[in-house]
Amino acid sequence: MPLKDLVAKKSEIAESVIEGIVSKYVRYYTDTSEIGFTPDGAALSSENRVLVYLVALMGWRYVLDKVPEVSTKPADLETVLGIPGGTLRPLLKNLKDAHLIAPSDEGYSVREGNLEAIAATIAGEKKSARKKVAAPFAAKVKKKGDGGAARRSNGNQISSNIDAWIKDGFFKSPRTLHGVHHRLHEHGIIARQTSVSGPLLKAVKHRRLKRQKITEGGKEVWAYCVAGA
Repeated sequence: MPLKDLVAKKSEIAESVIEGIVSKYVRYYTDTSEIGFTPDGAALSSENRVLVYLVALMGWRYVLDKVPEVSTKPADLETVLGIPGGTLRPLLKNLKDAHLIAPSDEGYSVREGNLEAIAATIAGEKKSARKKVAAPFAAKVKKKGDGGAARRSNGNQISSNIDAWIKDGFFKSPRTLHGVHHRLHEHGIIARQTSVSGPLLKAVKHRRLKRQKITEGGKEVWAYCVAGA
């Protein structure tokens, strides 16, 4: 087979690899230029959530004609990913030392040449190496399957509170995802912001709430309120 038959456009290869990495974990909201995590994405480890998000940012070039400007400095990643700074900063250093991400004045990013290595990491091909460090502690604090049960329990707790707040009138005024997340923290329920969107959408599907676009901080965001509000 001639070598020229093996030639492919670099952009086509990159788009295919990016799609393979992020398709299960994120959704692109082109009306607000935001990236949201699916339930599978929200369940990723902190390390893989960072990688998926940075790879997803690369994908904007294939989704929109004008690529949104997004800061990926640690403070910005902490906000959008819901990972505490004390966990995030060492994690970013480890990923940088592993040559999976690179720092710049604008924050952190991934290089196209690292996409296949990132895909392998997310797919779990390096899981055994990570387990050598994590297993001794993990074995003491939880058994296999406890993580899924904990997430379900947390999701049920969030849904119960949302139902109670619907009855109490909290949603008579439109409430953003950030507002609901903040109220949960006020009530001592510590959860990632990405864990709140699922229960809210469930309430919308069951017509206990409706959602509408409002302008906040100079951009349009989804807000949730009771029907007729």
